[in-house]
Amino acid sequence: MANEVASVQKLINSDKMQEHFAQVLKDNAPSFLSGLSTLIGLNPDLAKTNMGDLTSTAMRAAVLDLSVLPDLGEAYVIPYGKKKKINGEWVTTDVKPQFQLGYRGIIKLVQNTGLISHIGGSVVYEGHQAKYNSLFDELKIGNEDYDPETDENAKKVGYIAYYTDVKTGERIVKYWSIQRAVKHAAEFSESFKGLDYKDKWGNTPKTPWYSNFDAMAIKTVMKDLLKFAPKTSKIAQALAEDDREERTAVDVTPEIHDVIDAPEANPTIQEAQSEPAEPAFKPEAINDDDIPNPFSDAKTEETAGTDKLFDEIGDIK
Repeated sequence: MANEVASVQKLINSDKMQEHFAQVLKDNAPSFLSGLSTLIGLNPDLAKTNMGDLTSTAMRAAVLDLSVLPDLGEAYVIPYGKKKKINGEWVTTDVKPQFQLGYRGIIKLVQNTGLISHIGGSVVYEGHQAKYNSLFDELKIGNEDYDPETDENAKKVGYIAYYTDVKTGERIVKYWSIQRAVKHAAEFSESFKGLDYKDKWGNTPKTPWYSNFDAMAIKTVMKDLLKFAPKTSKIAQALAEDDREERTAVDVTPEIHDVIDAPEANPTIQEAQSEPAEPAFKPEAINDDDIPNPFSDAKTEETAGTDKLFDEIGDIK
């Protein structure tokens, strides 16, 4: 595996790769490729993917000015593959990268539009004394000063997302109970089969709904909140594509598909309320109307050039 990672990182740092992405991302190419190299080092299974697929997947984040480094929680590139039994051992094959937005990435995208002054999300605990009126979709917090970090018996009851409208100054809030979040995950994610699910080997799946339930729930509530919020068409399409990607990711038995590794993030209420962290690489501000749409089926000149590049270099495998 170490040699595989080193080979891919060498390709990323090659002159031909640097020259190609300099044409696509201009001065931001070195930062993008450095971040991609770091990502592969953090998740070696990505080195098993087709290089063209990997770079095009990571480019979805780059053109949206988001980092794919897992610790930042803005966007993720997750390797999915198949497991086959060879000589009595399970071997992972056919690894493909998948792009997923993080809730901090959604926060950054929406804030960058200037249409919303503040947006956030967090876990709601029993100690907050939350009262939700489902008829009018209204939430009241009886104890906003409650700190779950000081309560060893802190119990999660739901998730909240909110934003402040620039024009009116009104704070719009959306609340989901844990039960609703679990029901949504079970209905819309092929990989989720209940909080206590384990496969026939007794292992908990590594898909995001299992390894990062809080973060996934906050993101889901935030997307529900933003359905009628002011946003650009590109952000709306990115959110819709994220829904599609989530529904097609599967992690059932080794005979079928398996998520190789999921990004680790388990935000506390304080982390969820904080401003998004600065990315490891931050391209210059990009006009939302000018950048190529990474979620379009039609190939841009840039992506077509990427295909040609990897035809010349060849598959890393």
